[in-house]
Amino acid sequence: MTPLPTLPPRQPPARKGTFRTWGRRFVTVGVVATVGYLGWKYGLSRFTGSRSIDRPLTAVVQRGELKITITDRGELESIDAVQVTCDLEGGGKLVSIIEEGKHVKKGQEVAKLDTDTLLKMLNEQDVKWQTAEGKVKSGRSDLAQAKNKAESEIAKADLALTLAKIDLESYDDPQGEFKRDVDKLKGTLELNKKQLKEAEDDIAFTKGLVKDGYAQLEQIRAKELTVQQRKFEVTSAEADLTLLEKFTRKKKITELKAKADEAERELKRTKETQQSLIEKAEGELKSAESTAEIEKKQLTRLQQQIERCTIHAPSDGIVVYSNSRYWDESARIRPGAQLYYRQEIFSLPDLSRMRVKMKIHESVIKKVKVGMPATFQVEALTNHTLNGKVLKIATIAQADGWRGAGVKQYETTLSLDDIPSDAGLKPGMTADVKILIGVLPDAVSVPVGGVTEYESQKVVYAVTPTGITRRDVTVGESNEQYVQVTAGIEPGEEVALDARTRAAADLKATKPEEKK
Repeated sequence: MTPLPTLPPRQPPARKGTFRTWGRRFVTVGVVATVGYLGWKYGLSRFTGSRSIDRPLTAVVQRGELKITITDRGELESIDAVQVTCDLEGGGKLVSIIEEGKHVKKGQEVAKLDTDTLLKMLNEQDVKWQTAEGKVKSGRSDLAQAKNKAESEIAKADLALTLAKIDLESYDDPQGEFKRDVDKLKGTLELNKKQLKEAEDDIAFTKGLVKDGYAQLEQIRAKELTVQQRKFEVTSAEADLTLLEKFTRKKKITELKAKADEAERELKRTKETQQSLIEKAEGELKSAESTAEIEKKQLTRLQQQIERCTIHAPSDGIVVYSNSRYWDESARIRPGAQLYYRQEIFSLPDLSRMRVKMKIHESVIKKVKVGMPATFQVEALTNHTLNGKVLKIATIAQADGWRGAGVKQYETTLSLDDIPSDAGLKPGMTADVKILIGVLPDAVSVPVGGVTEYESQKVVYAVTPTGITRRDVTVGESNEQYVQVTAGIEPGEEVALDARTRAAADLKATKPEEKK
């Protein structure tokens, strides 16, 4: 015997524009839908005319096609909707937003966020950027000066090296300074020797005159002093020449070579020092430029953030607020609301292409398959039924919020086919959804009010000429109105529609006997 599925408890009604809770999906098996069953009874019952007040409302067991459906409420949404989010980093306060449902044109201002804090930050950042730009200009000037100074210092050191090399080359050249000094000393020595020879010849001539009595002896003594002077000069010149050739030359060449080597080292040091100064200036300039670039990017980012505080419509459409968290008053889209980054603010849906989303209880989700047909009743389209089918079933269940007592439901998406052009459907509208999950072409069925449970057994109360008798039955599938009976009663028989009340009375009647 296959029992009817245990239905979940009825949930508090959902607010308009959201998915309805599971409690509205099925009518509990024991509840009598009085109006519907009255019509069914009076059309099918073999009792006609007026009836006694004591006679129960009854229905004839029927054989025929039984459609098995799942019924619930869903919410309309656009298939193609342009979502507009809060692109302000860190979020912001919503200052104003156009009224929901208003039609807007592309580029039209729709909402504004508070910019006071950003404007203050922008002014402060502009000062930082201007300061950084000043350091860049100073760094460029310092680099130019460093390069000019380096060029001057290197040229000076290079000139000193060139002069040192010239001094060395000119001194030791065959026609150079050393040769000149040697020739000069040799000339002086030769002149001194000639003067000595002349002095010696003069004294000899004077001695002859003295001997002949033509000169005085004192004249000879004076001439002798001159000869001695000339000999000293010759000796001194010879010593100078020897010193020049033997020692002074080596010393001078050593000094000039050392000077040239030092000039070369100084040139190298100057190049390295100046290059270091240039690199330092370049590094400081690069650092200043990097800082200025960072400050500029930050300035640009703040400018962009301020621009993002004014939100324009990306396309034509009707403004629909993104109030998915309807239970959270603080998250509602309204002036004064605090938005977070990437929060959806509103959408501009394409009203020509719509679909329905609903949530199906975990107890029956296995019966629903993609492609199953569905019908929809929308309050905006009175007495008009729309058709569609199941498009997608979520693979992961969602808890039905803190009010759902742990009930798990699966979000299901359905198509809306052949929408009339003048339907006026809008996202957020409520649709009564009926999904056809199966058809029993030759089913024996009774109204749900005719079946109940008695001591864990499904029963009906059959109406016979001799009275009303409780009878065990086996049930199969069911919908909101009818239950399939696979065994225990036959078509044409009549059942009471107050089965639940009768079962309760029977149980109450048996309790005194059990106590005895």
